[in-house]
Amino acid sequence: MNADIKNNILFWQPSTDWFKKVSKVKHGHKFLVFINYIIWFFLFYISFILIRGNTNLFWQLFVATVIGEVIEKVLKVKSFWKRPMYLNNNTIPNGLLKTWYQNGSFPSGHTIKAIFFLIFILQNPGLVNPAFFITVVSPLLLIRIFLGLHYPIDILGGSVFGLIIGLTVGQIQFPNFLIEFIKPIFNLVFNL
Repeated sequence: MNADIKNNILFWQPSTDWFKKVSKVKHGHKFLVFINYIIWFFLFYISFILIRGNTNLFWQLFVATVIGEVIEKVLKVKSFWKRPMYLNNNTIPNGLLKTWYQNGSFPSGHTIKAIFFLIFILQNPGLVNPAFFITVVSPLLLIRIFLGLHYPIDILGGSVFGLIIGLTVGQIQFPNFLIEFIKPIFNLVFNL
């Protein structure tokens, strides 16, 4: 990576290799795995609350997730730039899917999903407190920059894609037969 790009704020990285420092402490690899997956458990919890309040959100979340995954996978295969952790010769700890980290860094899939979830929360007031959501998710996304899993431009790109997906898919009202189809399944799974 040339010096102009490396010194650009969009490609900022801390001077300390926090990934390496965390990896060397006892249970550091477990922490790295935990910090990677905790957002998915949180988003699953938020999706439960959203769907319980508005069953149409099941289909919106489903479609948004599929679109987000396709965008993320297609762009990461293009490998515009490698993750900063590779420049530091860090290795992925056991527990993380190595194939997810072998391609490019852009865009952040965690951010794509977090942003379209935020849009759905804002479009459905009263189901989830947006301030609570932002308070939990923001540090989980920012720590990915500090650990060298992403650059700020990856988070910014993920935010743009998440915003577009959320605003677009959030306008879709799925047919009643699809909503009625998922209600008993949701109720059975969650015993409501």
